[in-house]
Amino acid sequence: MQDTNKTIQAPLWLTRLLMPMIARIVARQMVKENPGLGADEIVARMRAKANPTDEMGQRMLDAVALRLPAKVDSSAPNDDSIIVTWASPSSLLLIAANLLPLYGVFALDWPVFPLLLLFWLENVVIGALNVLRMLMADVTDAVLWAGKLFMVPFFCFHYGMFTAIHGSFVIQMFGGKAYQRLDKGLWPIEGAVQAIHDFDIVLPLAVLAGSHIFSFIWNYLIRGEFRRAALSELMGRPYKRIILLHITIIIGGGITMTLGSPVWALLVLLALKISFDLKAHIKEHGGTLK
Repeated sequence: MQDTNKTIQAPLWLTRLLMPMIARIVARQMVKENPGLGADEIVARMRAKANPTDEMGQRMLDAVALRLPAKVDSSAPNDDSIIVTWASPSSLLLIAANLLPLYGVFALDWPVFPLLLLFWLENVVIGALNVLRMLMADVTDAVLWAGKLFMVPFFCFHYGMFTAIHGSFVIQMFGGKAYQRLDKGLWPIEGAVQAIHDFDIVLPLAVLAGSHIFSFIWNYLIRGEFRRAALSELMGRPYKRIILLHITIIIGGGITMTLGSPVWALLVLLALKISFDLKAHIKEHGGTLK
């Protein structure tokens, strides 16, 4: 009589191909089922239940462990390798980079326009880095690359249009006739380049870009956030920061321009920007403002 109880095993190549995707799904499910536990505790529970003895089972367990978030213990002292706070390296660099425009305000007599243009150019940098985040999200997951082939170009088009409209609005509303004439509809490049030259924006822009690049390398790559990142979440992340921040900034900028760009108003504008940036940065990396 033929044995019908044989276990059907997937080919080894298929198992390895799907392992990163399955590990991501299992990791998210285990986090939901074990709220408050860190990676070590969850892996210990999984090991106790499954007790993998074969090499493939151990590989799967290791793959899941890599995609589990570290435990955040509010009673423990700050540890920058685990959570992000205002005192983390990337947070301190972000604060310092946001303070550099003070040089433009005090030494170069900047009005409100170059500040708002600088903030808009920062959005361009953030969008470019978000494309890298999407491309680098769990690069070993071959199945995830199929989603990237659609979502990355879509993000580039949608975010690009959103940013272009925003930049055109900044130049038209705050740039004055000299820059408005250079703005070609939804392509505010010529006016922006001219303003960068006129107001010496290159250095503060480079420092702001450097702070975001450092955060990308430190938090996303070195600390392993890329293993847990979800494409759908990355798609919407820049918008969450930009919309709330720049509604506030543009309203504040309009009031500042109406007042004649006094120094105290520009300082309030910078303080709002730093506050929003810091809160968004810490929330983005799963930390807490302590």
